Amino acid sequence: MGWKSCMPCCAGDSDVKADGDGVPVEMAQEVDEEFVFLEQYPTDKKVENPTIPFIAELSVPIDVGRVIEVEGEILPHANRFSVNLACGSTPMSDVAFHLNPRFDQNHVVRNSRLGGQWGHEECSAWQRNPFKRGAKFHLIILAVEDGFMVAVNNYHFCSYAYRTLRIRIQTVQIHGDVTVKSFEYRMTDHYPEIRPDMPDSAVTISHTMPLSDSIKDNVVLPVLGNLPMGLLIGQELEIVGRMKLLPHSFYVNLQNTMQIWPHPDIVLHINPRFQSGGEFRVIVNSWSKGKWGNENKYPCPFRPGQPFSLKILCKREEYSVRIDGIELCAYRYSSSVHAVNTLYIQGDAFIKEITVS
Repeated sequence: MGWKSCMPCCAGDSDVKADGDGVPVEMAQEVDEEFVFLEQYPTDKKVENPTIPFIAELSVPIDVGRVIEVEGEILPHANRFSVNLACGSTPMSDVAFHLNPRFDQNHVVRNSRLGGQWGHEECSAWQRNPFKRGAKFHLIILAVEDGFMVAVNNYHFCSYAYRTLRIRIQTVQIHGDVTVKSFEYRMTDHYPEIRPDMPDSAVTISHTMPLSDSIKDNVVLPVLGNLPMGLLIGQELEIVGRMKLLPHSFYVNLQNTMQIWPHPDIVLHINPRFQSGGEFRVIVNSWSKGKWGNENKYPCPFRPGQPFSLKILCKREEYSVRIDGIELCAYRYSSSVHAVNTLYIQGDAFIKEITVS
């Protein structure tokens, strides 16, 4: 069986309108749309060059490991566009997940509309808006156990916890100031997927190749570092950087794979947290067998806006962690150091150099 069109349906992008409490509510506008059935799964077929607005019915329910993949280009004078995972095909159907890049505000809104009401908007992310006017993009939305994970151009961008049952989702809707080259709905076994036709998101870090030899431009977080030999006993990893002026947190992971899902084993997790009105702490922990261990909490030597040197020395049974030459802790690792092959850094910091010696 092939692809086929059905009767037009209605859905639409939205204007921002305030409710009685002054909370922005997006009201859908009625428009005609092409209705496309995706018939066989798994499939190697794609919808190529669909017209916008576009709606596709998902004949297989969204489950863990299912991916919605969109390749497209944003119009040069774009105001906004959106991708909706909706619980029906009418203009006022519940929207389980609303991904809405807004170029007039330069951020990406995530939200849900349930029972006719929009919920709390999520706008924060580890990185700036990855969508650019006039630029091509590759979007992945992955369903995992507790929510959606969103990657743009090979990089994980954000996560979004489910606000309704994912089995309720019936359609994917795309509308706004964008053209779509292809749309596909399929399974995957890892995330993010690294496409060979895009810049490699990973850099190699070793005693012969520090970060500055791998990256010629400004370092942009997240940093996904390939440690070809791991971090072996007697070796020391040094990360030199500066905290942002208004940090919330950042973290450094030594882990066993470059993927984010399924969740990697994290042999060492160092996570400075800057809580407003609270005491700054550094959390040291590890993730193994599907869960975090007991948190180890230490006074935080990192300061907003200040430079830092973080050194991790691998010893026979523990990691020695030093900040600006002062020992923070000695952390006993439970997994083999030979399992470590990836360095992952994310959060509110600027990274200048990473070296292994």
